[in-house]
Amino acid sequence: MITVIDEVVLRRRVGGDRAVMAGHLTHLADLGEREHVQVRVIPAENPWHTGLAGPFVLARTPDGSEAAYLDNQLRGQVVTERADLASLNARWESVTGEALPRRPSIELIREVATTWR
Repeated sequence: MITVIDEVVLRRRVGGDRAVMAGHLTHLADLGEREHVQVRVIPAENPWHTGLAGPFVLARTPDGSEAAYLDNQLRGQVVTERADLASLNARWESVTGEALPRRPSIELIREVATTWR
């Protein structure tokens, strides 16, 4: 599993106190250390990237079929049309191209976690 998040999200206080944020980010970094998980961060210095247009999930089943899931405030949508999947795959390549590699992403998450303590 690979997930890409914006650095700004790491710095936005959500919910509880500062210790809760530090704990969440530490847990996220720990998850990113797992062999089958990649958490990659798009640095805040990148003012715009394709991912800002909205979240999406790409999935490929063992038989090779693909689907995508898009979500907004009103509803979610499953996408299976070949042209739509090609467009989303191109966006994914763009987003991952903007993101830091795995190790620097984890280091950044851990660094930001210390600012919440």
